[in-house]
Amino acid sequence: MKFTIIGAGNGGQSMAAHLTLLNHEVILYDIQAELIQKIKENGGIRAEGVLEGFASVQATTDLEYAMSDTEVIMVTTTGTAHKHVARAIAPYLKDGHIIMMFPGYWGALEFRNIFNEVGMTKDVYVAETESLIYTCRYIEPGHVRIRKIKERLEFATLPASDARIVKERLKEVYPQLVETESVLTTTLNNVNPVFHVPILLLNAGRIEAEGDFFFYPDGATPSVVNVMEQLEQERLEIGKKLNINLSTCLDLLKRFYDVDETNLYDAIQNNPAYKTGKAPTTLNYRYIYEDIPYGLHPIEKLGEKLGVPTPAATLLINLAQLVRKEDLRTNALTLSDLGLAEKTPEEMVEYLKGDNKAYK
Repeated sequence: MKFTIIGAGNGGQSMAAHLTLLNHEVILYDIQAELIQKIKENGGIRAEGVLEGFASVQATTDLEYAMSDTEVIMVTTTGTAHKHVARAIAPYLKDGHIIMMFPGYWGALEFRNIFNEVGMTKDVYVAETESLIYTCRYIEPGHVRIRKIKERLEFATLPASDARIVKERLKEVYPQLVETESVLTTTLNNVNPVFHVPILLLNAGRIEAEGDFFFYPDGATPSVVNVMEQLEQERLEIGKKLNINLSTCLDLLKRFYDVDETNLYDAIQNNPAYKTGKAPTTLNYRYIYEDIPYGLHPIEKLGEKLGVPTPAATLLINLAQLVRKEDLRTNALTLSDLGLAEKTPEEMVEYLKGDNKAYK
């Protein structure tokens, strides 16, 4: 198959190496010229870890070229870039293209809204996953370490009825993709905000001090996990109000990594994929600038609309604003941005779960 991967960060470089080593045609696109130039100079991407080998990946900053002869567009940027990516690729889309976001962060709905806004009428399939399929880091441009390829990953499409087609077309590449009922499920099952934000903020002193530490085994202490569990309960209560079946963090760790423990602390500590991932060395990081505006803030706003208290989400957003001396709410994703502000809970579910041809 022919793939275009948009975003040459950790996930994008790992995906490009993996798919190329599986003998698919891959073009890796990013707007960062220096990053792409270094990958070009290396001649591709070297992978180590659960995947070993050198992949001769084409890398470019020319989006028209990247989109000129492709079947599947994989979007591995941060959620904050989704609107920009949707606008940028719209002129190059063709009937039958699959666009999949890893992970969603409300991305499928944002893409559909942008496509409608710009008058994009091609018959494309828009999908999102609940998580990035790789546990990975790029060590330097053109060199990635992949600690795990997740064993079972749920995805959904908008409209939901397109999921069967996307599953069929991608089954040889990612057989672990499993259909779920709607993009509400994939987005609310994205527990990056539940994991990343508490660990980062409650280890702020350690991050800003000299010396490395491992983000999960060292950062997720019992007290930090207490906060994560409260945040988890707020997410699950929102799911109950919407009458959708969300997975617990324990369920997700079992599904992704085959970690079978009875409590979240032990599951994190005993996850082999988490053992060697180092913490960020700065708070100027996507765990704040993606996971709050596209993760915790929508949870807070959904809670307000549904009558679900979200004290942990609100506390962490406020703490991040104090720590960073920034307003993280003004430009954050809102229910109005998603077209959900005026809908009842039942209408939200029907809007995102049904076969709504207005999306196309």
